[in-house]
Amino acid sequence: MAEKPQYVKARFVNEEANEAGIYLMSIYVNGIKTPVIVDDYIPTLNGKPCFARSNDGELWVCLLEKAWAKLYGTYCRMEGGDPSFAAMHLNGSPAKSVWHEELNSSSDRKDFYK
Repeated sequence: MAEKPQYVKARFVNEEANEAGIYLMSIYVNGIKTPVIVDDYIPTLNGKPCFARSNDGELWVCLLEKAWAKLYGTYCRMEGGDPSFAAMHLNGSPAKSVWHEELNSSSDRKDFYK
């Protein structure tokens, strides 16, 4: 998504930063475009975002993750690790992850992506 800015922009209903720090975003839930309102108060530790963050300090990464966490009720309930799961919520279409049959464990997958 980060390589295609138009996909990121499509998730934000209001694309401009605002003084209130409130953003309306859209995420797909069961294929239905669902509005999610988030603020720009991001959980931090030692001045850095606790969870997702961009290398260049862009806020959209944190806001998108916060919207996802809001759908689940908390950051702790979010599921991660399967790209198809995220793709369904971000694109609104069915998705499936396919792993190579020789990759039997998660450590094998880590070596595969080096």
